[in-house]
Amino acid sequence: MKLIRLTMAVTALMPLFAQAQQSWREVDWGNLIVRAGGTYIHPRGDATSLQYPILQNWDLFRTRWDFDSDTTWNLSVAWQPMDHWGFELMHIFNAQYDIQLSRFTGIPGRDLIELGKFEVTTSNAFINWYPLQPDCLGRPYFGVGVNYTDFRDMQLSHDFNRFLIDSDVSTGPADFNMGYSWGWAAQVGVDFTYSRSTPWLANVAVLYLDSDTNTRITFPTELGYDHLRAKVDYDPWMLNLSIGYRF
Repeated sequence: MKLIRLTMAVTALMPLFAQAQQSWREVDWGNLIVRAGGTYIHPRGDATSLQYPILQNWDLFRTRWDFDSDTTWNLSVAWQPMDHWGFELMHIFNAQYDIQLSRFTGIPGRDLIELGKFEVTTSNAFINWYPLQPDCLGRPYFGVGVNYTDFRDMQLSHDFNRFLIDSDVSTGPADFNMGYSWGWAAQVGVDFTYSRSTPWLANVAVLYLDSDTNTRITFPTELGYDHLRAKVDYDPWMLNLSIGYRF
């Protein structure tokens, strides 16, 4: 008897299940765009001079960090559930930098020393606003969001290690660390489509990231360990040139 009642109940609910499935398929989920391309990165690169936790190392006083721009790759996924609003996740792959300290006075006859090298990866999340309609061949957008910047693969140069040892600051090789950063992000971009029937598009975007970190150079001493530290304003401008596909 119970089996008969269960069968009748399932039979009665089947049209509702079918209607719900049909309604789900008819929902307009918007556009999904996947982009990949190249990124040119121009960091601000300002930093305080390396110093002890309390005192100043006078050989490093007023030194300036110098590192150039770099190019790398980007990958992004943008979801546009509404005509004028969307969400975007973006990853900027490894950018590599060599750091030099100018205004250096620790070695007679030299005012420049190589500090080391590091790599940077950046992950971003944006909310984008599209002022034009989806059927426009060129769609500009403005985005704000957050970024996570990971400073990795730090290597202190042989010259700087040698300077620390020769000047009796350190008794052995030092360790170089730059950590990570959370900050805000902004972008202005435009998607170009060749025709309304093709899913392919080209993208140009300019980004600015707020990214600051604390650098620490830890080294052994006769009494244990000590460190030098500095604050670095990475704060890069980025130019993305990408090819995308709309699903």
